[in-house]
Amino acid sequence: MEARACKLWLCAGLATVATGSLAGPLTAALPPARQIAFAILSGDDPIGHHSVAFERRGDDLVVDIDIGIEVRFAFLTLFRYQHSNREIWRNGRLVSLDTKTDDDGTPYAVKARATPEGLWVQGAEGSFLAPKGVIPTSYWNPATIEQTRLLDTQRGGLLAVSIQPFGEDAVAVGGALVPVRKYGVTGDLNLEVWYTPRGEWTKIAFEARGTTINYAPAEAWARRLGRAD
Repeated sequence: MEARACKLWLCAGLATVATGSLAGPLTAALPPARQIAFAILSGDDPIGHHSVAFERRGDDLVVDIDIGIEVRFAFLTLFRYQHSNREIWRNGRLVSLDTKTDDDGTPYAVKARATPEGLWVQGAEGSFLAPKGVIPTSYWNPATIEQTRLLDTQRGGLLAVSIQPFGEDAVAVGGALVPVRKYGVTGDLNLEVWYTPRGEWTKIAFEARGTTINYAPAEAWARRLGRAD
């Protein structure tokens, strides 16, 4: 889900990158609740969830990502997807990544560890040394929009991308419209992603299997359905 949208329904969950510290942007991007939660929609139909939880452990930022999708027709399950991802960041740099994916019965796993020379990655694309500052396709990090290559968290390869601003927009968060900036991603990925001016990830959208996949903040979606507490 963070990988190739055209195949996975999600780019759960996008390297030539700046090597300076991202400690400022990483800190600013963390929501007050230390969690981001989305409903995944196919058109107007909910098909799954995507959550990102943040925890500070000393100098480390631990990020746990969980994605679950199930597409059903009547009593039949047409498609099922499960993805888990743990990232550990230190001083603005990704030092550890472990992911497991079940893509409708096909398993994938990616393991990455920081070394003095760069980030050593093992996955379906083989083993290779990625640049020290590489950003994974988990999208919560606002530094994503500055990249030309991203680490695929499902298969483990590097994806070439071009990311351009698409202007100002607004997204419903917590019962209110929040101003956001929209960006278009093209290349090995084709999608649109939204962040607040302070760098909080609020939405993603793309085309997959002939339909539009959208993320809606889970609280806003619950309010729409009349399920908010």
